[in-house]
Amino acid sequence: MKLHENQQKLILHLIRLNILAYEDCLKLLDAENTGDMVTMSYAFRPLTKNGYVSKSKDGVVTVLQKGRNLFPDEGPLISTASKGKPRERVLQVSKVCMWMERIGIPISGELMDTEEPYFIPSACWRKIGKGILSTTRFAGMLVAYDKRYAVYDIGDGTMEWQLRAESSLFYYKYGSFETKADGMILICDDGNRDEIARQIIRQTMWSRKTLLKDRYAETDKPVRYSKSPIKLRTQYEHVYLTTPNTLSKSLDRIYDEDYYIEKGVKGAQRLREPKLGDVELYPNRYYLNPAFDILKLVYFFSEVKGRLDDPMDGYVSPIVYFMVVYPEDLEVTRMYPDVNEAEGVNIRVYRSA
Repeated sequence: MKLHENQQKLILHLIRLNILAYEDCLKLLDAENTGDMVTMSYAFRPLTKNGYVSKSKDGVVTVLQKGRNLFPDEGPLISTASKGKPRERVLQVSKVCMWMERIGIPISGELMDTEEPYFIPSACWRKIGKGILSTTRFAGMLVAYDKRYAVYDIGDGTMEWQLRAESSLFYYKYGSFETKADGMILICDDGNRDEIARQIIRQTMWSRKTLLKDRYAETDKPVRYSKSPIKLRTQYEHVYLTTPNTLSKSLDRIYDEDYYIEKGVKGAQRLREPKLGDVELYPNRYYLNPAFDILKLVYFFSEVKGRLDDPMDGYVSPIVYFMVVYPEDLEVTRMYPDVNEAEGVNIRVYRSA
């Protein structure tokens, strides 16, 4: 049997990541992004019929020896588990790798000598980065253009967030500039992005006096497992929220974010403190947010609310705030009416080229 390219890609994925849910296999086979899962099921069926892969009763797909023989030089990048939460964890990592492969980002088990994007699964990254706490829930590290982004599959946004453990990906003491993350990319379910964004922002704003502190203790010792909802803290630097269907567009904007900031306001000076904004052309301060960085939104909301809560005996600050986002991000940006209607606060949108 002669296999098509998309079928070969699926077999190679299963060799390297061990397992993948059946629905995710169909999505990986859908190279043209048609969304026609019925047609993709017909592309999948010959793989089981001819003994390349196997599908279990619970819908988990594994590769068989006949499939492995197609790529004799390839082996598993991570270990698998037979049941329980460890197996669910492997399925989650495999799914995130599938999302990356669908948009042309290769999977690697080690650092590569290239500036082009590639993705390293979490189990492999733990061997590269030192001091990472065992309870962190990241799926892997996206390495692109001299920056590193910890990637998470947060589903419907109700995952058990390990607030302190996730900070270990950003350690200076135990890591190095070669392995320290530069930000997070949270991938949530399609159709639920705005509600999940509001949920995370509210959780963070309620505890912002603690979460937005600049200092925190680094440790490579185990910390207590928590069941906290997702919250953000300053140490995460950037937290971009996207979905599987918008991942490619979001990554393009993330890669180009520095260009947006440098060229966004002619004559403006770059600010060193992210909480205060990206650039300033006095008296105007700009938060330029093309990639839907929800931590930047928290900084913006916190700064404006801080001014509203502390009027300084009638003193009116000359600073004028601007938050600039894409039209699809306006609803979340306007989630706090007191911020949206405050004097000296402006919300603007990027115009199409």
